[in-house]
Amino acid sequence: MNRHEQRKKIFQIIFQVDHGLVGVEETAFHHLYRDYDYIRQIVDYFLENSESVDGGISDHLTSYTLERIPKVERNILRTAISELLHGDSPQRVVINEAILLTKLYGEKDGYRFVNGVLKNFITETDEQSNGEH
Repeated sequence: MNRHEQRKKIFQIIFQVDHGLVGVEETAFHHLYRDYDYIRQIVDYFLENSESVDGGISDHLTSYTLERIPKVERNILRTAISELLHGDSPQRVVINEAILLTKLYGEKDGYRFVNGVLKNFITETDEQSNGEH
């Protein structure tokens, strides 16, 4: 399974565990979570750091709250930010993949919203790591 397909499954697992209605063990793709290290790595990172990941999203929202974001876009952002913080892919690849996922599963212009939030997140994260404010 290539990295693109793994990202889809990461998103789908995070989507399913949104609001804690099911655990990872109960998701449709639990077998892939068990079998693929990258899927497990990113999903586990999100689950262990969901408050900081959600905070990273919330900090870059204008006129929105996390709960007002459609569920698909919210969980694509969670997937992408978890991967940006804990994965090994280049930032532009993560953003492009998030846009593709949003075009596939999200609302008509949802990809623009996802792109804007991720670009702002990356800009601020890069400034903080360079000591700028």
